[in-house]
Amino acid sequence: NTVSDDDSNDQRSETHSPAMTILRTLLVLLALATTAACATSTQLYSPGPSTLGAEPVTDFDRYVESVKAYVDTNLVPVYGFEREQQVQWNLPYRLAPAADCSSGDRTGILLVHGLSDSPFVFRDLARYLADQCVEVRTLLLQGHGTRPGDMVTASAEVWREQVRNHFIALSQEVDRAFIGGFSLGGALATDYALSETGPRPAGLIAVAPAWQLNGLRDYLWLAPIADVFADFVEKEPELNPVKYESFSFNAGSQIGDVISAAQGRIVQQESSDMPLFLAATEADSVINLDYLITQFRERFTNPGNAMVIFRDTRTPWPNAQADERIRFLNSYLPDANILEFSHQSLLIAPNNELYGLGAPLQRCLEPNNISLEGCRQLPEEDLWFSAWHDTERPVYTSRLTYNPWFDDLAEAVGTFIQANESGEAP
Repeated sequence: NTVSDDDSNDQRSETHSPAMTILRTLLVLLALATTAACATSTQLYSPGPSTLGAEPVTDFDRYVESVKAYVDTNLVPVYGFEREQQVQWNLPYRLAPAADCSSGDRTGILLVHGLSDSPFVFRDLARYLADQCVEVRTLLLQGHGTRPGDMVTASAEVWREQVRNHFIALSQEVDRAFIGGFSLGGALATDYALSETGPRPAGLIAVAPAWQLNGLRDYLWLAPIADVFADFVEKEPELNPVKYESFSFNAGSQIGDVISAAQGRIVQQESSDMPLFLAATEADSVINLDYLITQFRERFTNPGNAMVIFRDTRTPWPNAQADERIRFLNSYLPDANILEFSHQSLLIAPNNELYGLGAPLQRCLEPNNISLEGCRQLPEEDLWFSAWHDTERPVYTSRLTYNPWFDDLAEAVGTFIQANESGEAP
């Protein structure tokens, strides 16, 4: 919850100068750092004995085996799940097109996961796309999939090189290669797609990409300063076997680097013809939706581009942001106790084995303004689901972990890929 909405920023007194705001923020970060430095170091929050590099990918199966050895060595397992299962959940994978697909021209896509996350987040979309005759590949970014301590030494430059090497390898084995990503991975995919430093993707698929953040976006530059004093902003209980909850100062520093690079690529594009599919939720506590919409409408001008926004459709959409390429799906679903969609929910199908309805992580993974135990004791009808927030709501909420409209989102992604295979607009 470190990167989140901070509505109180807009409500500060006008007598507080920007310099004083920055000074106060730095003092808070340093206070957090000092507290963390005094805490007892544990295996969970220290880097493991092995690390991932960004070597060229000459054989994907060998790559997976090398990552498995790394994860097996560094993993500090989360309580309540079998260790070997956790290793498998965090590994990168390749899904071949379904058996009944033709043997003609081949289409592939590289999918890049988000910060503190793992390739598991793409499992549902990958299965759908493979059934649509698309080869899907994922990768594990350095510092991920093992223990929060491995994020202490992770590098944005290594992430970029990993993405580049994996896309080059994919493009050499298929006739049309797309690139896509979620959150941090969406920004890394964007950076590569617009860089012109390697094979050009046939299209870019960005789900809640970290092009600009809410809340702490103005203070990410402070993270390297605080990093001198300690490793972690917060050490959270780790309940999720495929995503870290704890957040390191270095993670903030590296995502700041990635966002800066992606924004630099975007603003250089007065009118990009790169085919783009974009998806986001209006209630996202992490990503600045207005920034995404502005760049989509003003810079990504390909008429075949498409955007899906999950929002409360009871409220009219502003005319100033109207665009016939934008589609809306209702995120207020009271029959399912859903107030709004969260950042993390978008790529998860309702039958997902960890995050889906009735799955181990679906209820009370990240409750808002209520303790974990208090959340678990609530009757089913009293718990609602939403994005992360730190403001009071009329009902108890926990972060939504799945997307009731997943099939619609997956179909929209598939339609976009098919249209850009043939060169036709969707």
